[in-house]
Amino acid sequence: RERRGAKRNDVELPSERIYFLSSCWLTDDEGAFIGRARERRDDIEKSIQQITRNLEELEQGSTGFLQKAMAFRDSVDLVERRAKFKLQLEEMEQKYPLDEANIIHGPNNIIFAKEGMIAVKRFRGTLGTREQYHWVGTFSFNDFFEDDEEDE
Repeated sequence: RERRGAKRNDVELPSERIYFLSSCWLTDDEGAFIGRARERRDDIEKSIQQITRNLEELEQGSTGFLQKAMAFRDSVDLVERRAKFKLQLEEMEQKYPLDEANIIHGPNNIIFAKEGMIAVKRFRGTLGTREQYHWVGTFSFNDFFEDDEEDE
């Protein structure tokens, strides 16, 4: 039996397994972990805003050469702290479903990222022993539905 791939417009998929990859999170009924993550994100954003205000005040308050030299060290410390907070914020946004517009609630208290990647698996390396996933596209979840099974 001949195996065929799929073709649509200018995209052609080989005749092999296709993997649909997405992020998901288990949650309790109230979604408490999401609430805590969003509170932490808000705290980090407030810290970033406060540091930015402090930097602006240092810049405006330093008029002379000596004042600017003295404020330079404080500015470096503030910039480094802000960079750490921004890194924490990026990590949180990758780790948790913080933006309601980018998630969809599925069955059994599972939250899914609305968008995922479509991939095919290839074997590379010596003797083809190393697996590699090659992204070939994206997909989106639109809606989940559960079968209404009646107990008999």
